[in-house]
Amino acid sequence: MKPGLYIISVIFTVCLCSKQSSGQTISGIVNSYHQVTDFVPLYNGVRLQNVSGLNTGNRVLIIQMKGASIDETQSASFGAVSGIGPAGLYEFATICGFLNDTVIFEREFINTYDFTKSVQLVYVPVYTDVTINGTLLTQEWNPATGTGGVIAIEATGTITLNAGISADSAGYKGGGLFMNATNRCGPRSNWYYSLAQSSGTNLGGAPKGEGVAAYITGKEYGRAKQSNGGGGGNVDETGGGGGSNYGAGGNGGQKSNTTFCNSATFGQGGVSLSSFGYTIGSNRIFFGGGGGCGEMNNFHDGMNPPGAGTPGGDGGGIVFIKCNELIGNNQTISANGAQGVNPFQIVKTEGSGDGGGGGGAGGVVLLDVATYTTSLNVHARGANGSSVGFQNACPGPGGGGGGGVIWYSGLLPGTVITNVSAGASGVIKNAPAQNPPCEGLPNGAAAGTNGIVQTGFQIVEGTLFNCGGILPFGSLKNWVGKRVTDGIQLSWTLEQSHVVQEIELQKKQVRGGFTTIKTYLQPQDGAYNFLDAGTTFPATYRLMLKLKTGNKEYSAQLFFDRQKVKRLNIYPNPVTDELRIELPAARGKTFIAMFDYTGKQVMKKELDINNQSYTILQLEHLTAGTYTIRVYMNDELYIGKMVKQ
Repeated sequence: MKPGLYIISVIFTVCLCSKQSSGQTISGIVNSYHQVTDFVPLYNGVRLQNVSGLNTGNRVLIIQMKGASIDETQSASFGAVSGIGPAGLYEFATICGFLNDTVIFEREFINTYDFTKSVQLVYVPVYTDVTINGTLLTQEWNPATGTGGVIAIEATGTITLNAGISADSAGYKGGGLFMNATNRCGPRSNWYYSLAQSSGTNLGGAPKGEGVAAYITGKEYGRAKQSNGGGGGNVDETGGGGGSNYGAGGNGGQKSNTTFCNSATFGQGGVSLSSFGYTIGSNRIFFGGGGGCGEMNNFHDGMNPPGAGTPGGDGGGIVFIKCNELIGNNQTISANGAQGVNPFQIVKTEGSGDGGGGGGAGGVVLLDVATYTTSLNVHARGANGSSVGFQNACPGPGGGGGGGVIWYSGLLPGTVITNVSAGASGVIKNAPAQNPPCEGLPNGAAAGTNGIVQTGFQIVEGTLFNCGGILPFGSLKNWVGKRVTDGIQLSWTLEQSHVVQEIELQKKQVRGGFTTIKTYLQPQDGAYNFLDAGTTFPATYRLMLKLKTGNKEYSAQLFFDRQKVKRLNIYPNPVTDELRIELPAARGKTFIAMFDYTGKQVMKKELDINNQSYTILQLEHLTAGTYTIRVYMNDELYIGKMVKQ
């Protein structure tokens, strides 16, 4: 969006919390994740599937999770990245206000996002000083909604680690457990298969691991890579490829030493993303790719599914830390890939007769830290491929996952120990009674390649945009509006009126364009006020200045939406121990927050209601005083006040 054009001033904003929280201890999941359903550059915002829990002044991260294009041909090139598209683009922002389900930001967008390809908005809590006293985690990545997998926190002061921060296995999903039909003698060498083909007799391959490109319908299975996702092993009993990030994934292993179906149709390792991001010129970040599933066609104990191999492992997620001082206390910040797990195996990460899954790739750790105190471990490692084995046969082990990225600003002292190593390949397990010649060997499976630790990280954030509506161009100043009892009060100041011939105050409602509601001929320098009484909503206003040169200039657009704040019924009030809150007849997620007289949040509760008429809060722990209660339901806000005795 160009400066000075279509700048939106959001007047109806409800400030629900302060930007910072101080002196806190945190653990578990502190971020929230919101699916972006539209990119709205005209309003300098994004539309969300659900805005519940977000407030004016909140810090957020917008990030595009997918969007790359890949080679689709039936060849070894399938899955190669032909264009990165918007995948990996991200930026930080501060919420200026809301237009229904559209979130408006204080700064202009740096990037252009494709909301059809997994864009999410992540709430980023900002603290003064904060202590992590239990492992900080992320909501699991959900490919269906395109949300999760990211941990992001900021502090203006110090972050103290008394526990770790883990986005391990929070990235792209590994190829899931899948069992092919019976008696599949090869070669079955296609680079991709559909589900129907892979489910048929003597055909197919295992699921590919997930990556930065969306799966192509009918081509989700088989040995070719899926961008940075590893390929699945093909018939018969070959290993899946490892996922990749900065470091490439390793190929899976072959099946050998048998008179039945020796096969070299192993899964390919995911392609390195090192040339598509992780520089200031191309500041993109990516999840670690998922490993491909090993090919399976035997029951693990002769009778129970889902096969005697292992699936692909999940890739690592993303961790972002910003603070003035980080006290490590020898804790670990990690975004490691994982091995695939088959819960029916004796050793759940090892196969006992079929192909092994590829390891997940390491994710990303971003550190914008001024000072590091005491020791700290930072990891973005690729996972090992799964080991396998069965009597004297040699099925294919899984390939190792590629290493991830640790990207930091400034310098890292020697007390910060980093690890972006790749995962090793799996091997053929020990079988003492059979002693196959491949025992202890990878049987063609390969390790991934290492990731990178580098300096030069810079936060991506747009230039400041005038959220409050002051428009410093031409002759117009202080163009603002506000709700009053009788309607909308609009105000502005005109300077250098000698260049202005006429001013038109214009208005637009749901349908149609702008219409003029007031004309000022031969305007003079000074302040102007106009009351638009009894307006209906939504309504948008702008000023058009006709200059004596014949040119026209337009102001920012002021947008006013329907009032969404409603009164909350609570009783008894004053209350001693137990408070009853009436709920509107509705279904879905409901969030209740309580704030003391300073604006500090003292309680937060999430409900999944089903047309119940009330809920009860136990308040014995609260000190006496006045509190504000806010209930967020179906994009509406209900507010009430109570006195605790």
